[in-house]
Amino acid sequence: MNFFENFLQPNPVESFTKILVFLILFVSVIVFIAFYYDKKRNDHNLKKIEASEKALKDLIEAFRSLEVSFSEQNKVLDDFKYILERHNQEISRLADSLKEESNITLAIKMANEGKNIEEIAKVTGMSIEEAEPIIKYHGK
Repeated sequence: MNFFENFLQPNPVESFTKILVFLILFVSVIVFIAFYYDKKRNDHNLKKIEASEKALKDLIEAFRSLEVSFSEQNKVLDDFKYILERHNQEISRLADSLKEESNITLAIKMANEGKNIEEIAKVTGMSIEEAEPIIKYHGK
């Protein structure tokens, strides 16, 4: 306790001022260190965020390229599907022509008998669009 008594006794105002200045300097240094540490941490986090944004942009670009690739493949598959359907129709027509009485011949006979489009399509297995011209040209 003597230290404090001796420290404050000669000139208490000057001693108090020294203590106050020391505390202000100490707090200022602590605040400066805290701000410096916070700035370093924020800079590090900013670099991580920028790297993440770049990676995200690259990923989006990769997805867009895949989307374009898939849409092109979808077009090719649609073309193949159309060609396959046309081949299946041609095979069906060839098979009908090999039968003793083909669907077209049956449809013509039914049209001559006065049957309607729905009946012809149902019996022959033809679509209404296929049976319609037969009715138009051979129907009563």
